[in-house]
Amino acid sequence: MLKETVREVMKAKGFTNALLAEKCGYKTPSGVSTKFERKTMNVHTLIKFLEAMDCELVIRSKTTDKSEWVLKND
Repeated sequence: MLKETVREVMKAKGFTNALLAEKCGYKTPSGVSTKFERKTMNVHTLIKFLEAMDCELVIRSKTTDKSEWVLKND
């Protein structure tokens, strides 16, 4: 599900593997494609890709207060 969501964001924002690789500091587009070829995507990579596309990962509580936290790579 994570990889599919990142692909949807890429499509919506007009990102190719080459552009995402450039924004993430990878030397070639294969730096991105290899992440998608893995069985799962780790949270660090997810956040890195989202931040490169000017997006953020938000955790929102389901309780009535709807508290939110934004995850960032450190």
